[in-house]
Amino acid sequence: MASYRSGLLCAIMFVAIHGGWAQTSDTISNACSNALYTHFCVSKLSKASGALEADLTQLSVIAVRLSSEVAKPVSRFIEKLKKRNPNVSALEDCSDPLKDTREQLHDSQSELKQLSNVNFMEYVEDVLTRLSGVETNQDTCLSGLKESNVPATLVSSVKDNTDNLTMLISDALAVVSTLRQQGHI
Repeated sequence: MASYRSGLLCAIMFVAIHGGWAQTSDTISNACSNALYTHFCVSKLSKASGALEADLTQLSVIAVRLSSEVAKPVSRFIEKLKKRNPNVSALEDCSDPLKDTREQLHDSQSELKQLSNVNFMEYVEDVLTRLSGVETNQDTCLSGLKESNVPATLVSSVKDNTDNLTMLISDALAVVSTLRQQGHI
């Protein structure tokens, strides 16, 4: 029994030392406290490069960057579906909003990187407006597909590919909202 306990203790120490469990900073917990997907937000931010040492402004940039990184492959996936299903015009209604999502996320990330005390509230409000807008793009895509009576497997495939993006954008919106509420850089 003693060797079992010492083996278990060694395994726990190994995992803790080698990063098997994600660390979380108080700033990340605070930033994600108002997120709809709190656990998902904390998990994604905790694993992001530089997030554990980041302040709230830097976490806002990271949260938007994570959304942007996921938007690119989702957009490529929709483009592939369009080529395979040229008669499904509703896929065009997915493609255009996803291109807009990528552009708006890029602009939001750039704006957050330029924050200063002089333009803080104006820029943060602009970013919140953009994120609120792009948050609806995936819903618009899925609604258009459902209304077009495309096969349920196609709708399900698109939903599976957009769910992660939707959650990341929602979390980015929550992190930037926390930044606005705390009103500092």
